[in-house]
Amino acid sequence: MAREEKKPVKLRAVDDEVAPVVKVVRLENQKTAQNTKEEPVRLGRLTPNLEPSRLDVPSRDDLELRTHQPGIEVLIDSENFNLDHLEEGWGERSARKHPIPWGWFALIGLTISGAVVWALSHVREADVQADQIRVETESALAKEEREISEAHELVTRIEDSLRYFFNATTVDSLAKMVRQSERVNPLMLKYYMIHPVFRSPLSMVRVLQPLTLENRTNFWIASVVLANGQKHNLVIETEEDGNPLIDWETFVCDQPLPWDEFALERPAGTSLDFRVYVERDMFFSHEFADSDRWLCFRLTALESEETLFGYVAVDSEEAQALLNLLEANAGRKTSMILRLCIPEGLQSRRGVMIEKVISPRWMYLDPPGSPP
Repeated sequence: MAREEKKPVKLRAVDDEVAPVVKVVRLENQKTAQNTKEEPVRLGRLTPNLEPSRLDVPSRDDLELRTHQPGIEVLIDSENFNLDHLEEGWGERSARKHPIPWGWFALIGLTISGAVVWALSHVREADVQADQIRVETESALAKEEREISEAHELVTRIEDSLRYFFNATTVDSLAKMVRQSERVNPLMLKYYMIHPVFRSPLSMVRVLQPLTLENRTNFWIASVVLANGQKHNLVIETEEDGNPLIDWETFVCDQPLPWDEFALERPAGTSLDFRVYVERDMFFSHEFADSDRWLCFRLTALESEETLFGYVAVDSEEAQALLNLLEANAGRKTSMILRLCIPEGLQSRRGVMIEKVISPRWMYLDPPGSPP
């Protein structure tokens, strides 16, 4: 851009005129008139003592005056200006005042690294647990499949044993299929002298389910229907080798003497073990009339019509055992094996003495007299 033409410097003349002096009149009132009057000070006309001086201006040849500031293009065209250093030094004060906290970046980096390591370790643990769960699941499934197979085989053996049992025609053939055969075999011989061995072939097994007796889990209960329409319930015990054995005594409800015969004939002086139903009763008569001394229990038997009343001393162990068994069965009629006796000369026509509780059910888990 071309530089504009310089204008000549001009001096403006100073006005030498002086403003005229105006006369001032002071107004007074009564209050001000009483004050001491002072001679007013009058300001006279300023008379300059010095001659006016003029401004010395340098010669145009010695000083080049500018009428305006140079534009940005002048700065850019300047040989001493360097564009490379235009932004040099920017932010130096703020950088010095607030330095970058490199420690926080290190801490954040360590935290992220720890999180990654933790995640990777848990992924490995999860993989190990998944493998372990898979192995355990496969093992459990294999075990379950094996147990199902074994249970199926056991059910098949039990059904075959039941068919063999109801098809038997001799005591010897039955003896191979019953529990505690050495003790039970003489009882079977005595029983089948009166009753026929052969009943009827097995038609179907209606129910077959596990039965737990005193923490023993090797018992089963079966409900069957015979070809002649009869229905029976049987208790079955499986030996360690899986061989099923039928509890013959509960199947026929074996008694040392028919219950009705015992109730009517009342053989005195003999103790016998009977399978009976027991209920609490209040029938006190004859020798057992004192209710403070005796406890009374109603006694009945399977497929029998006669009822007897058993008595036991109040403070005896047998009395407590009977009460506990009834309480465990919610006071309902409970099946037990009791040792009963009719003392000599007893006047009570329906009364018997309860000597001992032989079994809390109609079957013997262990042979009688065997060590516990």
